[in-house]
This record gives sequence, structure tokens and C-alpha cells, in this order.
Amino acid sequence: MWEWQGWWKQECQGYVSAGVSARVMWSARAYYQPAERHPHNTKYPPSTYLGDPAHSPYVAAPGANSSYATPYLEAYNLMEENADVIFESEVMMSERMYNSEAIPSDVHQPRPASQLPGPRSWPMVGCLPYMLTHKAFDPQRVYLFWEAVRQEFGPIFRKDMPGHPYLVFITQPEDLETLMRSTMYNPLRPGMASLKRIRSDGGADGDDHVHDHFFQGKAGILAEQGQEWWRVRRCVQRPVTNPQIVHRYLPQMDDVAKQFVDRIRRMRDDNDEVPESFNSELYKWALESLGTIALDRRLGCLEEDVSPSSRPMRLIQLAKQLLGALHETENVKLWQYFPTASIRRLQEAHQVFTDVALGAIRDTERLLACRPIRGHTLSNTHAHPFASSCPFHQNLQPSEIASSGTEAPSLLETLLATPGLSREDVLTFLIDMIATGIDTTSHAVGNMLYLLARNPRAQREVQREIDQVVGSPDRLTPDHLSGLTYTKAVFRETLRMMPVNVGIVRRLNRDTVLGGYLVPKGWEVVAPTMLMNHQESVFPRAHEFLPERFLRGSHLAPRHNFAFLPFSYGPRMCIGRRIAYQEIFSLIVRVLSVMEVDYKYEDVHLVNKLSYGPSSSLRFTFTDRR
Repeated sequence: MWEWQGWWKQECQGYVSAGVSARVMWSARAYYQPAERHPHNTKYPPSTYLGDPAHSPYVAAPGANSSYATPYLEAYNLMEENADVIFESEVMMSERMYNSEAIPSDVHQPRPASQLPGPRSWPMVGCLPYMLTHKAFDPQRVYLFWEAVRQEFGPIFRKDMPGHPYLVFITQPEDLETLMRSTMYNPLRPGMASLKRIRSDGGADGDDHVHDHFFQGKAGILAEQGQEWWRVRRCVQRPVTNPQIVHRYLPQMDDVAKQFVDRIRRMRDDNDEVPESFNSELYKWALESLGTIALDRRLGCLEEDVSPSSRPMRLIQLAKQLLGALHETENVKLWQYFPTASIRRLQEAHQVFTDVALGAIRDTERLLACRPIRGHTLSNTHAHPFASSCPFHQNLQPSEIASSGTEAPSLLETLLATPGLSREDVLTFLIDMIATGIDTTSHAVGNMLYLLARNPRAQREVQREIDQVVGSPDRLTPDHLSGLTYTKAVFRETLRMMPVNVGIVRRLNRDTVLGGYLVPKGWEVVAPTMLMNHQESVFPRAHEFLPERFLRGSHLAPRHNFAFLPFSYGPRMCIGRRIAYQEIFSLIVRVLSVMEVDYKYEDVHLVNKLSYGPSSSLRFTFTDRR
């Protein structure tokens, strides 16, 4: 890909007129490129790097000048802030290189994949007997088993499993970099096949369902691959990552955060401790906050004295059912042979959220039919006949759900008016936002509160920064959130210590050299987050909670560009990261500006579900600040 760099830089110049500096984009691009290959690297020539972390222009080694960490952090920040523009350039490149041949490897005479180390594998069952009898195996903490295998077999190993006969695990950031670069222009991510099944005619059980014909077998950006994935992703990329659109929802998310703080005050006991159900309360907050942007409405999940049979509580129950069933169907794929209970539960919950999303689409279509966005005309504006009769659909007035003529258009308005996106595409995208957003944001904010409770010094520093930068405003603004430098470092350290993403998975679309082995096309490669994030060779004092490692000038910064990828990398980078930042920071600011958080029980570790979640109830003590 390196010969394309000059062309890529020229293409970036076209974005200057759109208000984005080509220099900024090129600087962010530097995050992806090793120093010895960077054609414009004059400050750090190849002779001063040569792959040695002690001389890396992006990181600092112990005892080295701490200024080395600055370029790494600046490049990482630029990459996150300008990922939508970088994505556009990679789309252009993919159109020219989609079926290109493999780039010649720098490794001479790699060993064949048959020599990959790993547990003994048997026909049909793979290494399942080895795994089930291993002393480190815990079905809820499978990363402990992965670490034990890494200790036994090394940083790259093969672990065949039923249904996955060609599975390779990598634990070195150098190999992750190779994997991400080699799959960038056709990123195949296995998984979510059950979503594709229930969105096909006949669903998962062969019966006739109300919405079978609506999806037309399209699984959305979570499960689609190849050209179909590219088609949808490039259409939704700019609206979802557009700061103007995301910032439009900050007042609503702020209202949800303030309501949740009031709810914490009411649920505390005489010792200021919240009940064991607080994890579920975080689910309610996440669904309510996400509903403001995905569905353009408040769902009522945080209302007081809500009966278990009410619409909001039913939505919460179905959200848990959806996520739980999705986790089960992705781990045990017996539904491929006959309808299982888990696939039926997934289909039931999915249909209800389809109804909710259709209701939001119908209301927005009605508005757009009268007030198109910037001259766009809305095709297929007829309302789905089932949407209006859905018991979970709440008819709201236009003023309650969409923007006025003087405001920036809502996300839903923008998506429906985007050329190239069908109504079906928008529907699947909304459901996917809800399915992935509830779990990850609720777990991330819970983990952040837990680590701050366990580290009072860091909590005091976050509160000091909030007091200084934000104060006590009636409304949070984007400037408030963007000024929280230390809080952002705490969030990143939280994602390193307690990640929500289990790992990065890719199916190779060409033969690739990883760790000195030639891994064939079609094999699946896994980079487990917990193993990547806790290596002393990459993160100094890796098992300590040190937010300072993500501050400018820190000698604790990661020692490799690809060591920390909490939102993945490249075209399949998490599309909702900007939304997640805004949701989480709004709540953290509102909670810690008025309360101190403490945790008095056993240590919390991560358990593997659809994403990593806490092992026990987060029974925090929230004490009012004086």
C-alpha cells in the first residue's frame, strides 16, 4: 500500500474545501504508518527507529525523553477525531485495490501454518477436550485460558474449535498491525451470522413472520461482508460520525444523565449504597440515552413507579433478551441445524425492536415528506402498515421527535434522506445501534466508575478537572466535554484495564505472514483484547491503573502504535465511538460533579458475554460532595 501514499495525500487536498485540514488528516495517517516507512519523516529518520521501541517516534521507553510519547498521543487523537475523513480516503483506495494481490512480505521463508504451535486437535472436536480439562479454563473468563495457552505455546498459536477448524490467536501488536493492514481493503469480520439468519425469509425457524420480507436477507453492517458491507458503511459513515449531528443530541443526553443522577439519589439506602440491581439501572440509562439519537425519542426507561408490564420495562427485558440470545447463538451454533430456544428468543426480541424502529422511521418519514432536507426528496415514504399498530410504538407529535427547520437535521432524518440508503438499510442500522450500544456503553461507564472508586486519587483529579472546566452549568456543551483531558485519559485507561471489546477478529482474504508463519487465506485470526492490553513489554506497569500513560509527555505511553485499539482499526472501526464518548462523558460529569463514588465489596473482574461485562453487582456507594 505504500506506493499509494503520494496519491492518497493528493486526494486529501480535496477535503480542505470541506473545512478539514489535509495536514491534520496526513498527521492522523501517520498513526497507521511505521516511522521507517514514512516518506515524510524527517524528525525521526529510519536509522533512529529500526523497530526498536526505545527509539520509536510515537512512544517512550523507560528512562527515555518523555517527549517521545507526544507524537503517539497526538496521532491517536487525530485518528479518532478525523476517522470519518480517513475512512473516506480508504474507501477510495479500496475501490482501486479491492482485489489486489498481496503485498510482498518482509519476512523471508516463513514457516508453514502446519507448524503453528498450539494445543492438540482432534477431528470434529478440535482442541475442545484440551480446553475443557485445562485447569485455567473458566467458561466465564475464557481469557484466563487464552493467557495460559500463550504462556505454554508462545505469542502466536493455533486453537482449532468445532465450527472453526482454522483459528489462529495473535498477542503481539506487530502481528496485529500486519493483520489490520493486510485486511484493510476487504475487512472480513466473522460473526453475527444469527442476525443474518433471522433477517432472512422464514427467519430461523422456517415460519412466516411479519417482517421477513422487509429485510430481504440483508444483515446490516454488523454481519455483512464485502461489497454489500462497503455500500452501507460508506453511506452511514459521515452522518453517524458528523460532530454537528452528534452534538445536536448533547442536551437530550445531558437530560438523561441528570435524570439518572436523581434516580441514584432516590435508590440509595441509608448508607448511600445503591441496590444490587444497579447493573440493570445502567442498562436503562444506556437504552434511554441511545434512544434519543437512534430513535429520536425518550423511551421512559428512567421513569419512577413503572410497572413490570409497562412498555419501558418490557423494552428493557427484551433488550437483555436480545443481547443474551445473541451471545448464545454466536457461541453455540446448533441453530444452523434446527431451531433452538436461543434463536427463537433472539427472533422474538428482534421483532419487537423492529417494531419500535419502524415506528420512529414512520414518524420521521411523515416530517420529511413535508420538509425535505437540503433539497433531498424522500423515496419510499409510505408508512409500514404494521408500524402504527405496534403496541410498543408511541405516537409522538412532530415537534417532540424531530428538528425544526432552523436546527440541524436529526440522525434519523439524515439517514432517511441519504442517497444510496434504502428504508431497509436504515432499519437494520438502527437495530444494530441499539443491540451493540446498550451493552458496551453500560459496561464501559460501570467499569470507569468502579476503577475510579478503587483509585481515589484519580477520582479526585477527575473531579478537580470537572470543577475547573465544566463547573455547574444547566447545560453541557461540546466545549465542556472536549476540555476534559484527564477524564479522557481515565476513560482510555479504563478501556485498557477493563475492555468491553473481547477482541479483534478477521478472516484472511490472502495469505499473510504472522509471527513468522504463513497463514493461508480463509483462516480466521483473533487478537484477544485482554492479552494485548496487559503486556509489560508494551504497557509499562501494565497491571496498574495509571491514566497518566495517556497524557502528553508520559513515559508510560504504549510502546507500539497498534497496542491500544479499543474501537478497532481501519474501515471497520466502531462507527458509534463519537456517540459513546458523548453518552459516557455526560453521565460521568453529572455524577462526579455532585457525588463521590466508593466500592466496598470483592474485586470485580470481567466475564465474557457478547462483550466483556462485570462479574458481580456494582453496589456503589454514592456520597454527596460537600
